[in-house]
Amino acid sequence: MDTELIKHYAFELHWHLPEEIQQVAIEWLITNTPRDQLALIFPPYSKSCWQNGMKVIEAIGYPHNETAFPRIVELFQDINWPGAKEAVLYFQTLDKTVVVPYIEAAGKQAIAECDWEWLYFLYMVCERLLMERADFKQMVVFDAMKDCYDKDA
Repeated sequence: MDTELIKHYAFELHWHLPEEIQQVAIEWLITNTPRDQLALIFPPYSKSCWQNGMKVIEAIGYPHNETAFPRIVELFQDINWPGAKEAVLYFQTLDKTVVVPYIEAAGKQAIAECDWEWLYFLYMVCERLLMERADFKQMVVFDAMKDCYDKDA
């Protein structure tokens, strides 16, 4: 599949475009995006497409959409970003054991990048997903998220 065509439709998810264009893009992406290219649905510099991107991911469904999860947890860098709340709601429908590795990987990346705000929001997501320290293989990641949250609370 041509990645440029996927990117074209991903940008047509923009919420300021006419509803018909957005709907055509959603339906096209659901049907035509190869599972290994789902991350392209979330253009890095186009937050206005991310909320509709979550509609595509939800419609594709687990486990077919799992390749997008690393990109989805990046939405949690700010829980107020478009698509982040939808991502939390979607992750709530999945078993914790499916989601924890992606939250943990994002936490490790946030620690490496000294992104304390991302750690703060990741902890908020953990609370909403009823994740606990014992759910993590590397509990130090959970501890770092909680520490950032507690310092700001």
